[in-house]
Amino acid sequence: MNPHVYLNDPKQIEAVESIKRVDEKGYLYHMDVSYDYYHLPEAFQAYLDSGCSTFVTKNLEGDVLFCRNYDYSHYKNNQKSNPRTGLNVIVEADNPNARYRSIGVSDAYWIDYRNGSYAEGMADDGMTDLSGFVLCPFLCMDGMNEKGLALSILALSVKIDWKEIDYETCREKMNPNKENYIYTEAGKRPDPYELYASYGSIAVNETEKKAWIADMEWIQTKKEGLPSYLHPVMMRLVLDNCASVDEALAFMERCNVKGAMPGADYHIMVADKTGKSRLVEWIGDQMIATDIDHATNHFVAKEDLFFPEGCGRDRMLEAGLFRTRKNGMREDFAENLLRLVIQDPTNGADRGKTQYTCIYNLNKGTVKVYSFGDTSRHWDYELKPR
Repeated sequence: MNPHVYLNDPKQIEAVESIKRVDEKGYLYHMDVSYDYYHLPEAFQAYLDSGCSTFVTKNLEGDVLFCRNYDYSHYKNNQKSNPRTGLNVIVEADNPNARYRSIGVSDAYWIDYRNGSYAEGMADDGMTDLSGFVLCPFLCMDGMNEKGLALSILALSVKIDWKEIDYETCREKMNPNKENYIYTEAGKRPDPYELYASYGSIAVNETEKKAWIADMEWIQTKKEGLPSYLHPVMMRLVLDNCASVDEALAFMERCNVKGAMPGADYHIMVADKTGKSRLVEWIGDQMIATDIDHATNHFVAKEDLFFPEGCGRDRMLEAGLFRTRKNGMREDFAENLLRLVIQDPTNGADRGKTQYTCIYNLNKGTVKVYSFGDTSRHWDYELKPR
């Protein structure tokens, strides 16, 4: 049994002691949550923080399927010299102060993303303190509630403001775990729409002896008088309290959203058991809900200069859905479509790694979960209503 020395609440202790490994390698765990996670100790609230693919279809029986790959490249201790890692927890949530029960998958790596210390196998290694796992309900990257409402979050790219820095000392600032750029041709400047750059990346023109560092905007809406939430926190509140897409959109309209860090921006797919789906994006202070049944990692409501022609995974989803929208698709076809858009880091075109894959049946309240890009097996769960 792992320790949990920072917890005193019996229900929180019960939840972290319920954590059980699902797969052999420790990429996937399961957790039952019945504590009031709206009132966490202040020490934990400061840590709330979060390339994917998602689509909505119907099977041949008419059930609505909410399908999802969650892609993110995590490295232990945030060092790219280490192999990619994952630590995902299936959270069955029954908050006494929420309207509805839910099930979703959290990315527990984000509990300590600054240090990258959460890696596979640690949740039952007998040593790691599990107190931080009380945050898992707020770190669900997707989920479904007992009313058949589902959401998933997908990352977007943010324009880079390259600020010139001292050439002589620029290499001292280079982080080997970020994408950095070395140019030799005269006149070459870093691209504000460089897909692989991130906050703090360095670009150097050796011929001109110039250097730049990547700065990015802190994305947030600022509608006066409205509460402000990180995207996954808002998703949690929607899962807990909304029964339909219309209710979810109305709830989100009454909120501001903010990114977890500079350069962090997201859109959210929401769908319900009637088959209605919307992709929610925030442009400036405006929330825009687009009627669409699939999404990847580029804006739909405006031009995305990182993906001026769209993204390959998005085009693949569109092709797979094109002839099945009217009559639905076999469930194994939906699984195959997810396989086609899995992020494989051995493919040079992929910058991510599929942490897990889910197929939620919004009518039956069931979910299949596949772990760490392995589609040869899955685990089945059923969400029971209160």
